[in-house]
Amino acid sequence: MNAWKNPSIVDNFLSKTREARPFQTEQHDILLRLISKSQSTVNNFIDLGCGDGILANTILNKYSDANGLLLDYSPSMLDAAKIRMKHFNNQKIIQSDLSNSNWQDTVTNKPEVVVSGYAIHHLKNGRKYELFEEIFNILKPDGIFINMEHVASTSKFGNSLFNELIVDTQHTKLEKEGKNQNKTELMEEHLNRPDQLENILLPVTTQCDWLKEIGYSDVDCYFKCFEFAVYAGIKGSSKSC
Repeated sequence: MNAWKNPSIVDNFLSKTREARPFQTEQHDILLRLISKSQSTVNNFIDLGCGDGILANTILNKYSDANGLLLDYSPSMLDAAKIRMKHFNNQKIIQSDLSNSNWQDTVTNKPEVVVSGYAIHHLKNGRKYELFEEIFNILKPDGIFINMEHVASTSKFGNSLFNELIVDTQHTKLEKEGKNQNKTELMEEHLNRPDQLENILLPVTTQCDWLKEIGYSDVDCYFKCFEFAVYAGIKGSSKSC
């Protein structure tokens, strides 16, 4: 995952790429709905692969007294997270590599909520499964794990739809900024971006099956558009509504 230790790649993502990512508002709304429906309170949460802290910020805007543990292995991302988190108290921001189990050593309080946003897909598949198990063991009873993730299409057709969506939203953003770049150029940049070589994508159905196998309940994909997905599972018996 060396690409994300490159400051220029991080800066390009935070200043350009993510701003053009579609359905961010909707995904954050779903994240908060999952938390509020499943948890009576949030005292502690963990953001795995926190990036610049965008998910932690979303949680803290609703649960301002919560204690957050933000973990990422990229120094540039962590620097950005510290800036975003400067107005919040009781937040720990620590460099940690999810490719091994040592991240658990940083956990001092069992959380009600563990979230991750577009990070776990960089791990090898066997390690993904191990991480899901570690999260399950660290969660409080009835705690929830929510993964906002880049997942694999099951066909070239689906992948092409995803790529076109990304390019279309980037093009719209540039037009609003008064910049002129045709879609062919944008598609070429998108398909040849350096960080994609570190993506190890899996279908969301496979990942949900893994959560069920580990013991999570109420497992489902609660949002999906092409290769964007939000899926979750709860450590405990199924919730009654």
